[in-house]
Amino acid sequence: MGASLGAPCCCCPDRADADEAILVPPPKLQIGKRGSQLKVTSDTSGLLVTGHGVALANTVIEQDAAYWEVRVLEPGSSSRTFVGVALELNGQLLDSKIGDAASSWAIGGDLPGGPLQKDDIIGVAFGQGNIPNLRFFRNGKEIPEAEVLRIRGEVFPAASVCDGAELLLVFDAADFAHDPPGRHQAIVPPRKMI
Repeated sequence: MGASLGAPCCCCPDRADADEAILVPPPKLQIGKRGSQLKVTSDTSGLLVTGHGVALANTVIEQDAAYWEVRVLEPGSSSRTFVGVALELNGQLLDSKIGDAASSWAIGGDLPGGPLQKDDIIGVAFGQGNIPNLRFFRNGKEIPEAEVLRIRGEVFPAASVCDGAELLLVFDAADFAHDPPGRHQAIVPPRKMI
């Protein structure tokens, strides 16, 4: 006997299931790769990074204009604490620091913009189509000397710590201390295709 005209088809998803799929929040940014001596702890407003080495977020920056903040809770050794972006790093590079201008670009230490200080809030604005495409802000004020004009390749949000440094990486717009510049907005991780 055939199916009645009002019965749902077995191959079509139930409308309630389709609505639920739309309401699933985007994945949260976490730390993906990290140095062997690096510790990451989830905090109510971000990810606390301590120890020694490099931390890379678990997603590349794919959107046109991304922004996030880093709160400097303790600067540690001012020559080894950096915030910025990096290509995908592996091995010994994760136990080092960022900011070499070949595989990573950053603010901190002896780089333009100077060392990070206790209680600084560093805003990082990365734009795919902008020049400069990496800009830094200290406590809401842009640091023009730290701009990077052209970065090629897929980059990840990155930070490096050493000697007692404590950084809080803030990726959620609700926890930003400052408004993102222009059309920049919090990083949106890509949704995995099913």
